[in-house]
Amino acid sequence: MSGDAAPTQYEIELQTADGELVSVELSVSRVEHDGEPAAVSICRDITDRQQYQQRLEEQRDNLELLNQVVRHDIRNDLQIVVAYSEMLEGNVEEDAEGYLQSIRESARNAVDLTATARDLADVMLQQHERGTIELARPLEQQIESIRTAHAAAVINVEDSIPSVTVYGNEMLDAVFRNLLQNAIQHNDSEVPEITVSVDHDTDAVRVAIADNGPGVPEGQREEIFGKGEKGLESDGSGIGLYLVYTLVDSYGGSVWVEDNDPEGAVFVVELPVADADDAN
Repeated sequence: MSGDAAPTQYEIELQTADGELVSVELSVSRVEHDGEPAAVSICRDITDRQQYQQRLEEQRDNLELLNQVVRHDIRNDLQIVVAYSEMLEGNVEEDAEGYLQSIRESARNAVDLTATARDLADVMLQQHERGTIELARPLEQQIESIRTAHAAAVINVEDSIPSVTVYGNEMLDAVFRNLLQNAIQHNDSEVPEITVSVDHDTDAVRVAIADNGPGVPEGQREEIFGKGEKGLESDGSGIGLYLVYTLVDSYGGSVWVEDNDPEGAVFVVELPVADADDAN
């Protein structure tokens, strides 16, 4: 036991009496015994831990592969379906127009779902770290994107979106995209109407997305975000709202749903305002 630079932990393989190799972690500490320098060694079997780490690495590799498939192959095929269905508009029998519209809407929803699945995979792979971001850019971009994709819907913005920097990252786009899509896709009104409003103080910004849909029963307001240990297995949880909750929580913020007046729901995202030093 000479040399202070020697490591105190080693991972080695030991051979048992029956010839089996076992991975162990050997920890060595210097002590004194009867006034003389000595060493205490602890040997711990880490076979299960190494197997668990190997399974995690394999799962990560599989998730990365699935992410690539979702990003490219599935999404590209769905976009082709959307494009050809749009080309066929006005070129089919009148009684088939409804079927064509259903194909187009379903394909668009599936494209949106692949984007959400891709974003959730990125979060699970921890490819994004929390930073700071100007609130207006992702919120305004997603409002315009939803207006373009859903021309029949009415989307209003109360006042102007303030110039404020919050804690988050480029995935904040996914938060607003999924909440806006949710407000339209689950809206049973003849004309979906969405109102976006923003208020803030020195500590937090609150973005409210109100709709004129069926609303959310009070008993389901926790479950729809997949909160708790069950995550996506929670009753009523959808992948989009689960992604919203996961991202907002990672930013140190909160998301919840309230009643709208006279009908519908209001989804509120609260994000912490970035400190001046962090924002620069």
